[in-house]
Amino acid sequence: MKKKRLPYPSSGCSWLFWLAQNVALVVVGALTVSAQSLKEEIAATPGKSGGIYYAYPYTSDSIPPFPDGYEPVYISHYGRHGSRWAINEKQYPIVADVLKAEEKKGNLTDSGRGVLRMVETIALHAEGHAGELSPLGQRQHKGIARRMMERTPSLFRDSARISALSSIEPRCIVSMAAFSESLKEKNPSLSITRSASPGDMAFISYSTPEAKAFSNEKAEWWKNLDKFRDSVVDYSRLSGMIFKNPDKVKLPKKFWKTLHDIAITTQNVDLDVDLLSIFTPDELFGFWQAINYGMYVRHANAPASGMAGMKSARSLLLDIVRRADEALAALPYGTKEETGGDSGQPTVQLRFGHDTALIRLLALMGIDGCAESEADPRRYCEAWQDFRVSPMGANLQLIFFRPVGKSKVSADDYLVLILHNERPASLPLTSDNPPYYRWQDLRARWLSQTEI
Repeated sequence: MKKKRLPYPSSGCSWLFWLAQNVALVVVGALTVSAQSLKEEIAATPGKSGGIYYAYPYTSDSIPPFPDGYEPVYISHYGRHGSRWAINEKQYPIVADVLKAEEKKGNLTDSGRGVLRMVETIALHAEGHAGELSPLGQRQHKGIARRMMERTPSLFRDSARISALSSIEPRCIVSMAAFSESLKEKNPSLSITRSASPGDMAFISYSTPEAKAFSNEKAEWWKNLDKFRDSVVDYSRLSGMIFKNPDKVKLPKKFWKTLHDIAITTQNVDLDVDLLSIFTPDELFGFWQAINYGMYVRHANAPASGMAGMKSARSLLLDIVRRADEALAALPYGTKEETGGDSGQPTVQLRFGHDTALIRLLALMGIDGCAESEADPRRYCEAWQDFRVSPMGANLQLIFFRPVGKSKVSADDYLVLILHNERPASLPLTSDNPPYYRWQDLRARWLSQTEI
């Protein structure tokens, strides 16, 4: 059933009424999530067991009415590329070659032969598309762009200026193109500048030397992750389901992990093959815990990494603050007739990059649900869930508001609504008008975070 969109400001609904009715949307990130509830959630939506491979789930937004007496004047955005094919095409033969060899020996069950056929179908569909944005990924970005225009139409009328910057990876560039195309379809007169410059990678998707060293495949913690996965996933049921004589099969070290990795990809590529259905809820939850573990310690606020991933987002956060300051300072005052209506600055700043950069940015910003710190690997999943933080197409939007009709506006007058995946986000910062925050308060907090 399609969810009814919450009313926009024109509905006359006050932000206080919205907050009373929808407070869970604002504070959900700060609530403790139990392992049992997560297991049930993943069982209900197996695609979530893919973590960052979870396809963007939203087709409508959920935002509060704008505060009375304020108007939107600027948007700062960072979007992960949309759904894509798997990065590594070498994963398919890791599984398929073993299954084909066992089929020749007569050691596959009927279910095992079914698994082999599904893996072969997925591999054939993915051939030549490694890491490429899928048609679903394009649709995701077109939908996000359309909803952005619908919630703040005044920023996209006439010949508004839009600036779009992208990672140099093709899937990000095509995401930017799909987003821009959607905007131009609604208003062909928009002025959109687009760039994918190697120089911008210093903030669009940057990793410090420490973060690179921590993620090195020879780092000791990877061994701990492998042991953790083996402790939370029992492979015996799967072995008995696929092989007639499991004890006679010599499997590659990461056979079961790779089988699940293959299964989670199909949700992103419009392929009607349900390989995920072979896994039980316990198995799905175990595989996801291990995926979540790896993403958390490398990129979020995990003590194990010494915040190496988070620190990589400092240049991105500084770029967001700097460009916002420039845009707000250049905004004209008074009516369009009085000012000419063109500050020379973009009213919307778009950025298109990767899951790692967005995860790090949200953690550094201190967004609830994205910045929790947990030292116990068995409780990583309760503190932080990658499928919530950065599914395919994940995005951060900062919508800036200023008082209407005020002849002179100071930096302290601006309010900001933080949207994470088109839902209101909160952080541990006092606000008189939650979920709106004063820009001066956000700015001070975030600049201090860039010094950690």
